Amino acid sequence: MKHLLKKIIAFAFLLSCFMPLLFTLLFLYKQQLIRHEMKEKLEDKLLHTIIVREAEVEWVRHNKEISIKDRLFDIKSFSIKNGQYVFTGLYDDEETTLINDFEKNTEQKNEGEHQVLSTLFQLLQSMYPGYSDETLIFRSISKAYRPLILQNISSPFINILTPPPQA
Repeated sequence: MKHLLKKIIAFAFLLSCFMPLLFTLLFLYKQQLIRHEMKEKLEDKLLHTIIVREAEVEWVRHNKEISIKDRLFDIKSFSIKNGQYVFTGLYDDEETTLINDFEKNTEQKNEGEHQVLSTLFQLLQSMYPGYSDETLIFRSISKAYRPLILQNISSPFINILTPPPQA
C-alpha cells in the first residue's frame, strides 16, 4: 500500500512540475493548427484588401502576419505604394482569441506571483532589526514602499573613473 502511495505522489509531483511545459506545448500546437487552417482559407475564401501607413504596420511574423488594432491579419500578398502598404489576406480571429487568452492568463499568474513575492519580501524585511537610525526610517515608510535593498550595504565593486578614449 505504501509503495502504491509513493508512486501516486511521485506521479502527481512530476505532473505538477511538467504542467508549464505541457501548457506551452499545447499552446504552440494549437497555434500551428490555426495557422495551417488559415493557409488553407487563404487559398479558398474571398480575401480582404486593406491599406495601412508604413509607420502603423506591426509585424507579428515578417511578411506573413500583422497586427491591426489588436487583430491578427494573415497576409497572402502585399505591396508598398506611396509610403503605404496594401495587404491582401484574411483576419485571423481564432489566433487573436488564442493569444489574447494566453496573455490574460499569463498576466493573472504574474500578478498572483508578484503579490506572494511582495509579501515575502515585506516579511523578511520586517524581521531585520537594523540600526536604530534605519529603524526610524523604516517606521516612517509604509510597508508597501519599503526598499528591497538596504542602502548602507557596501558594493563589492570599486568604481574606477577613467578618461574617455582618445581618437
